[in-house]
Amino acid sequence: MDSLFILNASGAALLEKHWCDDRAIRRASLVVVPAFARYLASVEAAADAEPMWSGPQGTVCIHIQRQELIYLGIVSREVPPLEVLELLEGVVQALGEYVGRLSELTIKENFVTVYQLLSEMVDSGAMVTTDTAVLRGLVPVPNLVNRVLENVSGIGIGPERRPNVNTSATPWRAQGIRHSTNEFYVDIAERIDAIIAASGAVVAYDVNGEISCKSRLTGMPELVLTLNRPEIMDDVVFHPCVRRRAWDAERTIGFVPPDGPFKLASFHVAMETSPRSLPLHVRAQASRSGGTHTVEIAVDPGQCHGRPIEKLGVRVPLPLQAYNIGVQCKTGAHKVTNARPPQVEWTVKSVRPGDRGLRLSIQYHMHGEAAAAGGAPPAEQQGVAAAFVDFEIAGYSAASIKVDALRLLRESYKPFKGVRYVTKAGSFQVRF
Repeated sequence: MDSLFILNASGAALLEKHWCDDRAIRRASLVVVPAFARYLASVEAAADAEPMWSGPQGTVCIHIQRQELIYLGIVSREVPPLEVLELLEGVVQALGEYVGRLSELTIKENFVTVYQLLSEMVDSGAMVTTDTAVLRGLVPVPNLVNRVLENVSGIGIGPERRPNVNTSATPWRAQGIRHSTNEFYVDIAERIDAIIAASGAVVAYDVNGEISCKSRLTGMPELVLTLNRPEIMDDVVFHPCVRRRAWDAERTIGFVPPDGPFKLASFHVAMETSPRSLPLHVRAQASRSGGTHTVEIAVDPGQCHGRPIEKLGVRVPLPLQAYNIGVQCKTGAHKVTNARPPQVEWTVKSVRPGDRGLRLSIQYHMHGEAAAAGGAPPAEQQGVAAAFVDFEIAGYSAASIKVDALRLLRESYKPFKGVRYVTKAGSFQVRF
């Protein structure tokens, strides 16, 4: 990667870091980034922009958007795109753990710290590390005093005040860590990616999960985490602290944990494409009577082991030419967003296992429909294509992956242990 830019929503650069010669720097700053900003302005929404875009003068722009910021990597030679995307994701995660919620204001307030982190995470355009346990030994976590000194002097913390770098066999964990109370928490978060036909039949169904931990343990403990169904997990990616041999031989996760929060593993599970396995049943129907278009959506709770479905949201993008939009729902709240395209959003705070009859009805008309009556209507007048569903279920695992045991070795104390499960909607859509 030649350059990395952090841009605001309008495409203006907040920070830039380069690993190339002066000519390439001028090209990136004066030609490529303005061209990329014009490309963003040409799409209806920044979320619709392609993650890879062919830029001017033989460059390729690879970007991700998180909240209001855009993280842009510029490359001019053959590089695996997923490698750049992984680096950008790691940058976002590391910066978030250092400065909290990432925004234009927090980037400006912590400019020196962000620049130092980029210098440590990337060398000659290639990723070195995005592990915050290692980065804390290289770049101090910002506090009020450091921030005032940086803003006044324009320089970061001096080397004489920098923390010692851990060069042991476990660089993610420093020596001599002590806590007054010893605790270890495990969070298993799963996201359901599903495509549902209008009839409710499941076209595609996958689960992507993360095992996140928070460690407050004294000394140099070793943990062994045992799951109930490790055989169904594939594409597993572990934190460097995990001993891969134990997983390959016994399907157990043995590791010396970093101190503080960290992501232990991510995984994928291919699920059975059966409506009975879904925690939520959604059916949709679109019809037309004269000049009136009607969209009806029905939602019922599925197999979620008695857990309530929280934060249910259904988003229905309408055709560009839709007008005179009317919405009816007996449960929850709705709003109509007059964007391009207009869309209807329906939200229900909580759905209990026995709740039935959740219905949303939308009626609208279309501009220019009479003119197109003699032939096939243009794409923007062909009605609603899909509805997008969002939800959250606490205490539920879609893949039925649970923690069987968590053992502590090499230390004599008994820590407090906690495990939580949550399932959320990822890309969950219903097609008409």
